[in-house]
Amino acid sequence: MKVLMQNRSTIFKMLAGDSVQMNKTREALIQLGVEVEIKTQPTTDFSRYDLVHLFNIIPIEETYQFYQKAKKYGIPIVLSPIYWDPKEFLINIDSDRKEHFLSWWAKTNTLRQEVLDGVDLLLPNGLVEQELLREEYKLITPYRIIPNGVDPVFYYANPDKFIKRYGLKGFILCVGRISRRKNQKALIKAARALNQPVVLIGPINDYQYYQECRQEGEGRVRFLGALNQSWIASAYAACGVHALPSWYETPGLVNLEAGLAGSKVVTTDRGTAREYLGEMAWYCSPEPFSIKDALRKALYSPPLPGLREHILANFTWDQVARVTFQAYQAVLR
Repeated sequence: MKVLMQNRSTIFKMLAGDSVQMNKTREALIQLGVEVEIKTQPTTDFSRYDLVHLFNIIPIEETYQFYQKAKKYGIPIVLSPIYWDPKEFLINIDSDRKEHFLSWWAKTNTLRQEVLDGVDLLLPNGLVEQELLREEYKLITPYRIIPNGVDPVFYYANPDKFIKRYGLKGFILCVGRISRRKNQKALIKAARALNQPVVLIGPINDYQYYQECRQEGEGRVRFLGALNQSWIASAYAACGVHALPSWYETPGLVNLEAGLAGSKVVTTDRGTAREYLGEMAWYCSPEPFSIKDALRKALYSPPLPGLREHILANFTWDQVARVTFQAYQAVLR
């Protein structure tokens, strides 16, 4: 079986959850004997492939171009939507570009509708995501739930390396791009109210927002930039709690990594996180008072049992690849 995966042209320059999901799924599918190629530019020649797998309909313009070319050729198409309705986020962000984003969302929604209606199979990351898509776009397109995954290496995370290098342990950690959707500024405000230090790991996506976070932190925040996987794993093991209070997540790959590394997990209640983590995490809305309440509960409670074993048993990339392969086979039957 030969599969062409297509995603936005910035997928390798601006790494995000969709980059990881696509690359890790590809690597695990190759282990199953599937030939997988990635292209980030439109193509008209699909003769070498049995199937096209598209990713991400939030930034829809490029996905729509990929879809049009594949549809015209007549090759089967599957889609990982990686979707959550961003309107709540767009309405609430403190940015002079808010009206621009809302207008863009409304204008591009017809493209999302066409793609969602026209593909052969949807591969949402959770049932809640699928239900939201069905409700908002009145879909009858068939679907299969394909969970997001995690590298089993996080199960063996050890705190010593991080503690030795940075002299920090028991802190509040947030791994992710420094960006308004990840909501680090509200996390910093909540942590400051609890007099707790915060460590942020991840690239700066929005420099203005990064400056706002620095100002909010008043010297109680460490920005470590992007770190490699072994350092991040050690940071998860060293922290007191990992917090991801985003405006939405599906479910937030770092939630799975942190949970597998043995960290206590505080996460947003917007998106699919609860579907993955159940009652083994603490949930918050994106507002500072809710984040503060969840942080306080997590910091002063013992770890909720069973999370590491639950993640290892259900959400590794090899398991994701197996169900993805079965979905491909169903489309090609």
